[in-house]
Amino acid sequence: MWRWLLRGPWLRPSVVLALVLMGAAGAADAAPPPVALPGPPPGALSGIALPPPPGVDPLAQPDGPPVTVGRSTSGPGLLSGDIALHGTRFTLSLACATSGNARVTARGYGAGPLASARYVCRHGRATVPMSLPGGVARRIARARSVIAAVTFISPAGSAERQSIVLGADGQLSAFWSDGGLLCGQSGSPASLVAPNFTVSPPTTIDVRPWVAWYTDGGGWHWQGTVGPNASRWYRFTATPAGVAEWRGPGAASPWTWGPIRPSETGVSMIGVFEVVYWYSRPVYTWRLTASRLGQSPTTYCTYP
Repeated sequence: MWRWLLRGPWLRPSVVLALVLMGAAGAADAAPPPVALPGPPPGALSGIALPPPPGVDPLAQPDGPPVTVGRSTSGPGLLSGDIALHGTRFTLSLACATSGNARVTARGYGAGPLASARYVCRHGRATVPMSLPGGVARRIARARSVIAAVTFISPAGSAERQSIVLGADGQLSAFWSDGGLLCGQSGSPASLVAPNFTVSPPTTIDVRPWVAWYTDGGGWHWQGTVGPNASRWYRFTATPAGVAEWRGPGAASPWTWGPIRPSETGVSMIGVFEVVYWYSRPVYTWRLTASRLGQSPTTYCTYP
């Protein structure tokens, strides 16, 4: 049913989306952690909302609820979600507390694992060398990149699933040019504002927001509007002038999620949006959002 969605995160709709590649931030409240970006949200390409009913306009959506991020987690966290494929081989880097097993799968590449390996956690870190079958590696090289799922399995049998971009040459993470995670000044909470999606022709869009948060001891983890690793879809009408629900007299303000508070020091955060454009042939994409401290675009909100 969703076969048309399996083109990966670099798919661009048949509309112009203004994107800008952002460098690392220099301000104290927006300095980057010493790692790469988190990659796609957990469950990317899954749990997509149903198509909009014909002739039914989207309803105004409430803002996202207050949330605290940075609590201790039991599962490992990726240090990077952008994974370079070198021939048939690639390596995952983790922050961890215990050893375990990792298994990689991808839609459209078979029902079973593409690669699996045991990893040993030492001093809070682990590297997991993995190898793909030659035919699978060649298909990924031709596609440039795919969204893959990594399942980490503990010795007790518990499992945690995260997403990665697996690409022949690695991938640069792209950012929306407007909207983003607004960094709180001097340790105050942050808030996530949805980009003012502009498309032509107008269409219904479904948007799923996320915040990825990083600590040195835990790596990257994910918070959605309904809890850890779980977020809901919000439906809007995108037009050439922006989101219709946010325009005109009495219109709602842009969708905002906040306050988003760190529970400890040493937390860094970045915003992510998944979007489905409901054209006659629906289009899926995801993008990281540039953070801002005041009006200067930055990469992360960091709470030292």
